[in-house]
Amino acid sequence: MTFLEAYEICGPDVERIALLLFVTPPEADRLINEAMERRHQQRVRRSLRRA
Repeated sequence: MTFLEAYEICGPDVERIALLLFVTPPEADRLINEAMERRHQQRVRRSLRRA
């Protein structure tokens, strides 16, 4: 299972993602933070294009 699949199933639940991916909770938390940051940056770029 990929991180994105786990995130889609569990949302931002660190413990469940860690269990599904067989990683430690801090590693799952890091992956969640990276995904959230990517989404934020995409929204910022889209809003700058419209401005």
